Amino acid sequence: MEILLVRHGEPVTMVSEDGPVDPHLTERGHWQAEQLGEWLAHEPIDHVVASNKQRAIQTAVPTATRLGLEPEIVADLAEIDRNSRIYGSPAVLAERFPDYFDAMRKGDFERIGWDSYDVFQERVLAAWTDLVSQPRGERVLVACHGGTIGVILSHVIGASSHSVFDATPYASVSRLLVLEGAVRVRSLHEVAHFDAAREATHGVEGPPGIPGA
Repeated sequence: MEILLVRHGEPVTMVSEDGPVDPHLTERGHWQAEQLGEWLAHEPIDHVVASNKQRAIQTAVPTATRLGLEPEIVADLAEIDRNSRIYGSPAVLAERFPDYFDAMRKGDFERIGWDSYDVFQERVLAAWTDLVSQPRGERVLVACHGGTIGVILSHVIGASSHSVFDATPYASVSRLLVLEGAVRVRSLHEVAHFDAAREATHGVEGPPGIPGA
């Protein structure tokens, strides 16, 4: 089984007075999702999974629609800030919400509606274990979040912290191969779909008719 971990596209900055924010994609974020969908429509994807946040669902929809699939929603794949009332990039948070940014930087997560790292890691890895142990198909797309992907990748390679993967690009693809219970990294942070188009996929063997060894 191959699992494609996809970070959501670029989301809007959002503030809520009455509950957790759930930002949608910007116009650029929708473009990123469409480019991803056009690229992955040529791959035999059997199943699409998304976290319960709008930005992840909206990123998954173009691919799912092209393939005639309905995304499965897995809430435990949501980001560490799932209960926060403010959402923005680190640069925006530092400029517009310095108190929030300071709490984030110091790890005072309870004050800003974040899960603790332990709670975040536990629920993400529980969802990941379910995906691996209960396969949804031979190739599965999982649209989620940068922190979520960081937890999964660091778990797979045995890194001590998921912060190793803090620079995951929007709407990028990381591929993991699951074979007899073992997980191997095939690629990290693919972004070719933003700069190119394709009409088919051939893999390393190339199109039919090319002789091999």
